[in-house]
Amino acid sequence: MQRQSYVVAVLGFLAVLPASGIVAQQTRDVRGQVYTLQDSTPISGVTVRIPALGVGTTTNADGRFVLLRIPRDRHSVTFQRIGMAPDTVWLESDQDSLAVYLESAAVVLPAIEAQAQLQARERFEEIVQPSVVNIDRNTIRTLPSLAEADVVKVVQLLPGTIATNDYSVGFNVRGGEPDQNLIQMDGVTVFNPTHLGGLFSTFDANAVENVSFFMGAFPAEYGGRLSSVMDVDLRAGRGDRVSVRGLVSLISSKLLVEGPIGGTGMTFLVGGRRTYADVLIGLLTSETMPYYFYDAVGKIAAPVGAGSLSLTGYLGRDVVDWPWIEDQPGRQGVTLDASFGNKLVGLRFNHPLGRGDITVDASYTKSDPTFGLEPGLFRADNNVDLLATKFVWALSPGATHDVRFGAGVENYEMTYDAGSESLSAEFYRALFSPRVWSAFVDDQWRVFPWLLLRPGVRVEAVEGPDVVNWAPRLGVKAFLTRDLAVTGSIGRYYQAIHSLRDQNIPWNMIDFWIGADANTPVGRSDHLVLGFERWFSLEMSLSIEGYYKTFDDIVDYNLDEDPSVSGDETIPMEGEAWGIDFLLRKHLGRFTGWVAYSLTKVDRRSRGNEFPAVHDRRHTVNLILQSPGPLGSDMSVRFGYGSPLPFTPFVGEWNHRYYYAADHSLNDFDREPIASPTLNSSRYPYYGRIDISFWWETRKWGGILRPYVQLVNMLNRKNVFLYTYDYTTAPATRSAISQLPLLPTVGVEFIF
Repeated sequence: MQRQSYVVAVLGFLAVLPASGIVAQQTRDVRGQVYTLQDSTPISGVTVRIPALGVGTTTNADGRFVLLRIPRDRHSVTFQRIGMAPDTVWLESDQDSLAVYLESAAVVLPAIEAQAQLQARERFEEIVQPSVVNIDRNTIRTLPSLAEADVVKVVQLLPGTIATNDYSVGFNVRGGEPDQNLIQMDGVTVFNPTHLGGLFSTFDANAVENVSFFMGAFPAEYGGRLSSVMDVDLRAGRGDRVSVRGLVSLISSKLLVEGPIGGTGMTFLVGGRRTYADVLIGLLTSETMPYYFYDAVGKIAAPVGAGSLSLTGYLGRDVVDWPWIEDQPGRQGVTLDASFGNKLVGLRFNHPLGRGDITVDASYTKSDPTFGLEPGLFRADNNVDLLATKFVWALSPGATHDVRFGAGVENYEMTYDAGSESLSAEFYRALFSPRVWSAFVDDQWRVFPWLLLRPGVRVEAVEGPDVVNWAPRLGVKAFLTRDLAVTGSIGRYYQAIHSLRDQNIPWNMIDFWIGADANTPVGRSDHLVLGFERWFSLEMSLSIEGYYKTFDDIVDYNLDEDPSVSGDETIPMEGEAWGIDFLLRKHLGRFTGWVAYSLTKVDRRSRGNEFPAVHDRRHTVNLILQSPGPLGSDMSVRFGYGSPLPFTPFVGEWNHRYYYAADHSLNDFDREPIASPTLNSSRYPYYGRIDISFWWETRKWGGILRPYVQLVNMLNRKNVFLYTYDYTTAPATRSAISQLPLLPTVGVEFIF
């Protein structure tokens, strides 16, 4: 009997064993996404763990995560991230996906500010990269601006950055020219990122997640520009529900829609914007507004296994149809007919690979500015097409190394055509087709706990001029204490494309681009940066950096070019810049903002002449304060000061007469000024401006309304844009044309 019982027990035990094995083999891959509770923004860098199994991962840039081969049992899953309240949820045995919403750890602060603090502190502790600032979309949204938040206008308020006037979206960084700034949207190059002659940029602040701005000494992964990199990341659409947000202001309106695409795990985001001053003026008066602009942006994001795939697109256009000279008896009128804009599309694939991940980018960009005086007097067209692809592999071969290496190619097709139909004349026609092959390697190396090095090298082979350029780079960071580090960087940079600019003109509405060839050189610049960074708490940081830069083989527009001679359209130029940048920034708390100060000296040399660059501003100060305001508002204040900028004065005037073939007369004429032969020999008065904005937030009709009031140049300071001269008096009379006057703006942002 006992033997029979033993046999039964053994048989029962053997029967259980395969069943247990079968259950153990029943696993699933758990996919999920983590959002902020406040506005359902995806959160990156969240640690996701199942403590009972000892497995875990972190969320990617879209807030997504994957836990592989998880047994089909009930498990607790924990979520932790600095700046967010930790949370634990249950994963049921039949559940394969999770959507988790985390609260900010400090409930008085928006979650996005906690994220910005995390990025800045993590960068300080882990990355050798001086001269970089991250700006989150909450900061962009609330800073005072004309009519609506603007990404580029915020960048202009950082140290080392100079905007030569209120109308320019272009900016000069540490002595560089505006065309020497690489501007990207989700890795896609953007040309001419401006609307309304520079008052607006092409970026919709509602679609922006984060902006990384490298003021110099940028790493080997970036190339093709000499001065700076502005890398704009668009956010993925909401994954939980469809949401609509928009803004109505005095100048333009915009609308953005986002949400999930069925149950596929894919999300979409699409937005559009247009000015309507031309429509309102046409409806209310007999006058016409000769200008309008529109743009649209979109992004689709999809999970692909443990990785992601995203598609980004942008379309924008400015149109000008301005009767410049009215019809008169005996003389036909002249109309300024101009348009410019961008079209771009970019595809990005990211996937884990080994101890790192790979990213593959493919993109197409088109910029086609055109400028004409009609009927048929003059027209200039510039078509720029760029096809580009890039592969990057980031891996961590050991505990002390984070290596990134990759390769890419950029294929440019640029045409520039200027002529007169009425004169049957072609002033200039050229085709530029530089192709740039590139490869790089970049290593974040922790030599000791207190010493970090970042060696890197980039090589670029340029077809057209047929040159191969090596660009070594080295960064260093030494921690004197946990919160104090000394930093330094040195590197060489090359640029194979240029825009045609005239150092006599203070304002460019659009850029006309050309490429390197047998006559046009590849620009070169060397950067040296030394400084330190200090954190006083988790909320406040200070950085002070000194720099020296050289510029070689950059070009200036040749005013004396001969239309019959090819290759003399530009003249070579060189120079140097040195300065000190100071940034004291408070990242979190009841009061946030920064104090930025720059000391700069910029010289240029061309044809044996040395002169200060048009952006040679010796002192620049920007004070930004964001705090609670009156009547329950959120208040932002900007104070800006700039010492005098140089300009080339006029020393006389001549009468430009017009010949009329019908009666062989030279009766009509326009007075045209004569510029001083010495470039930038005078200086404008100093620049000063104070802006203030007030935002309120209320919940109504199931959504959020954010009305705002802004005052641009609230003291109505007459900052000089340029001077005009009246030579009919003796002595000649000089008058100033001012920049932006006092401009009050009201509007409302809404989210549903």
